[in-house]
Amino acid sequence: MSDYFEKLKEIVHKAGMFRILVVIVSGVLLLLISYGKVFEKEEPRPAETVEEGDRQASTGELGNYREQMESQVKAILEKVEGVGAVDVMLTLKASREKVTLKDNSASSDKSEEESVLLQDENKNMSPYVVQEVEPEIEGIVVVCAGGGNPTIQREIIAGISALFPVASHKIKVMKSKEAK
Repeated sequence: MSDYFEKLKEIVHKAGMFRILVVIVSGVLLLLISYGKVFEKEEPRPAETVEEGDRQASTGELGNYREQMESQVKAILEKVEGVGAVDVMLTLKASREKVTLKDNSASSDKSEEESVLLQDENKNMSPYVVQEVEPEIEGIVVVCAGGGNPTIQREIIAGISALFPVASHKIKVMKSKEAK
């Protein structure tokens, strides 16, 4: 036991009392800063909710993306001869995905991967996003005046398949009840 104290005295003497105090104070400050970050309340952000049954986005950014895609498909299909008035509904598989930059470090027996973090002006840390992948479209329903015509149905399915990576059996074209 006395051997332990002798080594400790030698370390204190070599490093100097000032340096040891600086290290201790720095450690305490780091603990206090990290303690404050843990209990800091984050401001709520608009939620992107997804219903369980049909996995359709109902609010937020995801809902806006779905509505934008529906209106673009509707606008282009209404320009096609024989289609007539169009209503479009599409469902999404998942939400938008953010791909972050990873830093890989490898040693002889293991490799580790860590996200690269950025600090904003408020000293908040967030991962460095290198790419945002849009949600994948799961299915599309088109209701139109020309939906009863097999030729128009094939044209619509071919057009949607050219725009989106959706299997043709997940695209349904139907005739609207207003069409005569």
